[in-house]
Amino acid sequence: MFVVTTLGRRLGQRLRRAPGPFLHHWHRFAMRGGTRAGAPRRTSPDPWSREPQWFPGDTPPRSHNQVTPLIDGHAFLADLHHALAAAQHYVYLIGWCMTPEIPLRRDSGEALVATRLLGLLAETARRLPVRVLLWSGAPVVFQPDARSTEAVRSALMEAARAEGADLRCELDHSARFSHCHHQKAIVVDGQIAYVGGMDLTTFQGDRWDLPGHPLRAGPNWHDVQIRLEGEAVSDVEHNFRQRWQAVTGERALPHRDPAWQPDWRTPVQIVRTIPRRVYDFAPRGEFGIHHVYLHAIRQARRLIYLENQYLWSPEIRNALIEAMNRQAAPFRIVIVLPARAYDGKGDNDQHVAALREADKGRGIVSVYCPYASGPNAGARAFSYRPTYVHAKVGVIDDEWLLIGSANLNDRGLITDSEIMAVAHDPALARQVRIDLWTEHLALARDQVADTAPHALVDGAWAEHAARNAEIIKRGDRPLIGAVHRYELGRMPGSWFLDEAEALLVEH
Repeated sequence: MFVVTTLGRRLGQRLRRAPGPFLHHWHRFAMRGGTRAGAPRRTSPDPWSREPQWFPGDTPPRSHNQVTPLIDGHAFLADLHHALAAAQHYVYLIGWCMTPEIPLRRDSGEALVATRLLGLLAETARRLPVRVLLWSGAPVVFQPDARSTEAVRSALMEAARAEGADLRCELDHSARFSHCHHQKAIVVDGQIAYVGGMDLTTFQGDRWDLPGHPLRAGPNWHDVQIRLEGEAVSDVEHNFRQRWQAVTGERALPHRDPAWQPDWRTPVQIVRTIPRRVYDFAPRGEFGIHHVYLHAIRQARRLIYLENQYLWSPEIRNALIEAMNRQAAPFRIVIVLPARAYDGKGDNDQHVAALREADKGRGIVSVYCPYASGPNAGARAFSYRPTYVHAKVGVIDDEWLLIGSANLNDRGLITDSEIMAVAHDPALARQVRIDLWTEHLALARDQVADTAPHALVDGAWAEHAARNAEIIKRGDRPLIGAVHRYELGRMPGSWFLDEAEALLVEH
């Protein structure tokens, strides 16, 4: 198994870097700056046309929404558990990978049994339709493979038969070789939608984790999801219905228009990556996430904050370099990456090195990775390990918020199916940035809120990272917060991830 996985990893690295049409890099030339090829741009003086960050090629921004950030798996999975229990009409779930027995709550031994996903979906489906659409898995070598994904489908369908439940799971086989369907989205009753980076799985790492990430046996996992209520829920459901019909041919699915309150005033647009020539509903592809990221970075004036699993896209890297050369101080770029991305640290290193070189010591760009610490069983008093960053978050100028499934690489922006919510709401964007920085820095929330972002970047971020590097060398105490400067090459404490067999397909 080790030999097969290692060969798969090496083959994947070659395929991922291969030039030419295999990875469809020529899609860039058809995207026309990120807009779906052939899609008309809105030329009328509508209220959205003044903001180039909005994507003009698909569903428009919706005005009346409420967005609730759910940081780390504990918050998301508990919220989902509540939504499933309260569902009255239907549930639609679309994902990359699933672990049927993952518990959504960990409060007690009873909860570990009672809140396992398979049982919850079957129980829900006894009173209403539940539809699940998953990527079919890789045909050979790569993980998760088709056999394991079919086993998930079989488990769901067996539970449906045993419980007499209206539960169906279908597999989407349309992804090209070495690529995948990577969207993560859930719709409940047409009134609630979840969008973000979290799959309902323990594959490669248990998505359930607490803020602050106390050290645990497996890798700690940092991720972000949102709960969306309001008009834009219909667009998340529209995405599910399009893909479900493409896979099954079925048009008849329950639908309810989302209700909204007059005081829900967060504008939200749902944007996607849909590869070319995969679906009949978008034969020329759709590249809204590519558009939004590039235009948001180009419009930034004070702060770009990114959390992502991968920073591989040359276009994103170049846009960041252009931004740092265009803006006068105080302008800061802060990027949070995993210390060792599965099957991708070398690519992250390459782009981080390019950003630091372009910075020329001006202190504009900072790149960090979070660590967890706890008592050690060996000679050293404490143990330190990287927390795996799987979030896909952008906060621009404390005004724009981007949360979705797409990594910052060509797969996420061009050749895998992805979905993302874009919100233009200064209060919301600032709230998410403060919540994330409070977690990473382990400072009082009021202190983070009351300090200018550039002052925190130049102060607490840099100071905590330097102190934590010294603490890891001594090994005699817990870390101060979680931040550590991203290092090229081997990171401290990365032995755990070094021993894990890296998998080709991103998650």
